[in-house]
Amino acid sequence: MNRFFDVDGDVSIQLAPWKLIAQNEPVKIARFILKVPLRFRSDIAGGVIVVPLGYDSDLASIPQFAWSIFMASDDPRIELGGWVHDLLYQNHGGVPLENGSTTSLSRKQCDTILAYEAMPDLSATAFQCSAVYQALRRFGQGWPGDSFWERFT
Repeated sequence: MNRFFDVDGDVSIQLAPWKLIAQNEPVKIARFILKVPLRFRSDIAGGVIVVPLGYDSDLASIPQFAWSIFMASDDPRIELGGWVHDLLYQNHGGVPLENGSTTSLSRKQCDTILAYEAMPDLSATAFQCSAVYQALRRFGQGWPGDSFWERFT
């Protein structure tokens, strides 16, 4: 069974440059708005994570120089997972699940959800999953209280 459900295709719209300018956002960083709620079943989180309608994201924040090594943030092998990962990071791993319970995940667990739960369902290769995971661990945005060495575990 696919971990993503109720999804048939593209779930987002990309904001136009003038909209980014009006929001004082840089034009060179693409921003997307979720058109429908996105539901994702995670064994690590212990339930269904719901990314809400209207959620705003840059989808995985992969630096442009790394696109040829990994993939662009809107690549179909990472895009849906990027929504979930961004929601988890924004909330430092604390998110309510669809069943009403709340989960508290570490940064490492959030990275694992993207690379090893979401991406395989999106047809990413084992190499791509591993490369994205290692990049997240080494270069992903740290959380308050993270030690430098936490990035290497």
